[in-house]
Amino acid sequence: MKIRDIVLSFTLLLFALFPAIPSHAQPDLSSVCSLSFEASGTDIQFLIGYSKLVGEGTVTCIDANGALEQLAVKVTIGTPILFPRVSFAPLLTVRGGAQGISILKGGPKVVLGKYLTVDLRAAIGSGFAKFLALESDENGLSFSLGLDEVDGFGIAVGGTVVTIE
Repeated sequence: MKIRDIVLSFTLLLFALFPAIPSHAQPDLSSVCSLSFEASGTDIQFLIGYSKLVGEGTVTCIDANGALEQLAVKVTIGTPILFPRVSFAPLLTVRGGAQGISILKGGPKVVLGKYLTVDLRAAIGSGFAKFLALESDENGLSFSLGLDEVDGFGIAVGGTVVTIE
């Protein structure tokens, strides 16, 4: 038996065992989403305390065909009563968002969920803030959340939970 015959036999066997995928089957199109929001509230905690900023935002997704879909969302940034956090911010407003959130299918609703992160915020009048990557066990997404503006008075550092609903 020649090598050519062996290769041909093996190829025919593969086609018999694994039928071809129909030509009309298409892979799921992916979307790229962004989030923008504004939230205000109080953040006073030394491991035990109260931390809750609430506001509104928009998740915008553009699919591979260029179709645009938007979803109005509620954004809550805060912690349970007992959480690894040190903060004193009686009144704080933050504005920010995320860009380049890649999802395989499902549109803006896929971004909804609870995310765990570590953040740093400081403001006297206006200030700065930094979030590390948001991680979610609920939807498997991970993305970086940035804050463009921080207004108010206070400082906060530690773990926090960001809920998008």
